Amino acid sequence: MKRRVGTAILLTLVAVSFRFWLAFSLPPDDDDDGHFYSRIAHNLLEHRGYSGEEEEPFVPTYVRAPGYPLVLAGIYAVARTDNQLAVRVVQVIVDTLTCWLIALLALAWAPREWELAKRRRAMLIALALAASCPFTAIYVTTILTEAWANASVIALSLIATLALRAKSSSTSAWLWLVVGFIGGAATMFRPDCALFAAGAALMLVSVAASRFAGSRSEHRPRILLATTVSCIALVFGFAAVLAPWTIRNVRVFGVFQPVAPPHANQPDEFAPLGYIAWLRTWVDDERYVSPVEDALDLYPIDLEKIPDSAFDSPDERERVASLLDQYNNAAKPVAASDAEGDTSDAHPSVKMTAEIDAAFGDIARERIARHPLRYYFTLPLKRAASLWFDTHSQYYPFDGELFPSSDLDEDTHQQYWLPFFALLTWLYTIIAAGGAWLMLKSESARRWIALLGLMIIPRLVFLSFQEHPEARYTVEFFALILAVGGVALAELSLNPIRNVLGRKRSQELTSSGGIE
Repeated sequence: MKRRVGTAILLTLVAVSFRFWLAFSLPPDDDDDGHFYSRIAHNLLEHRGYSGEEEEPFVPTYVRAPGYPLVLAGIYAVARTDNQLAVRVVQVIVDTLTCWLIALLALAWAPREWELAKRRRAMLIALALAASCPFTAIYVTTILTEAWANASVIALSLIATLALRAKSSSTSAWLWLVVGFIGGAATMFRPDCALFAAGAALMLVSVAASRFAGSRSEHRPRILLATTVSCIALVFGFAAVLAPWTIRNVRVFGVFQPVAPPHANQPDEFAPLGYIAWLRTWVDDERYVSPVEDALDLYPIDLEKIPDSAFDSPDERERVASLLDQYNNAAKPVAASDAEGDTSDAHPSVKMTAEIDAAFGDIARERIARHPLRYYFTLPLKRAASLWFDTHSQYYPFDGELFPSSDLDEDTHQQYWLPFFALLTWLYTIIAAGGAWLMLKSESARRWIALLGLMIIPRLVFLSFQEHPEARYTVEFFALILAVGGVALAELSLNPIRNVLGRKRSQELTSSGGIE
């Protein structure tokens, strides 16, 4: 017992130390989303308004859900406005607690027929995996929602597990209420986290349906009542968290908007839906997100950075080239002046107009009609693979693409770090697959693999149909599979030892005449 406690303390120190090292050694986050979150938090404190503007008038916004800006505002109120180091320290604490939640989830998901010592071993191994995982730990350094989303998703999964195991219907209902609250909170950090709550709800209904089908007729009304109460509790908890934000948006903007809008635009603001539809017909990797989507209305878009797969014919390429030329030169050039008033190089003013956007929409519809299988199956599959099997090196100094290898930056040692991170991705995936196989063979643990699938698959499918396959959106998945990895390694860590001891014991018995 003392050894397990000592190991747990040591692993906790490893988790804290690793995250503090990242927080203090890496450069400050310069992500545009981070600046926007900070600006909203600053305006909440200084101007008592939820706005992303830098100067008056501070026009209200709803393009970002309020969870993270409120957290930032709370930290800034205590530690000084724009104190990003204080944010990092708080996120180190939150992410270390998440490591423990992952460990507890492994303990809860380990087969019940295992002895307690073995289940605790799974917990400690999951804690070790979580403490050392560079994919999740890096987000303590960013002014982004991922560290908080991870904590919320793992907490939701753990409470949902306890609710499904509860013997009392009243206890189960209260736990599902908590699941609803946590799911709503996660959605206030990242709107697509609502799919995790939906996955838990599907698990509740499927388990209830199984019990209903396998029970006697006199027990079915009680099962139906308990399930109904639990569903109402979950929905109530979820809706209670979203209600204030929804009411605010109805009053301020006159629209029903319980989460942030999908295209981050104000009610009266133009959204380039046609251009986005065109991107969805060919973007299959994160490498294209920055030059063709994030650059929109900020920088020129270079046709040469768009792959051949974006065009079905030379004629289509010419149409796109013409549209991009119109976008890149949508307004008269703005001349830059030096101190003496002489003009230097002129830079075009870029703008996505409604006409250009509509033309991109026409091309998108034509591409979908020509190749529906590509649009609805092949591309989403490629995006899903890209999201999952990315190197997940974002926000590290060596962030980049593994291929082509000739482009690797030796100054940041990409030739070493990127293959190592790619290997880690495969290692975590293989270990989790092994854990899933072990749990599927156990009647007591089988349902947790179903829960894991319902937590991951719907959101991965959703992400695979978006035009911005950014790997950071999958970090919650890796937090979840670390718990399953702990179960796998707990089994593997014992079997080889048992086999060796078994063979040694057999040899001893044979030599002594104990076995004929």
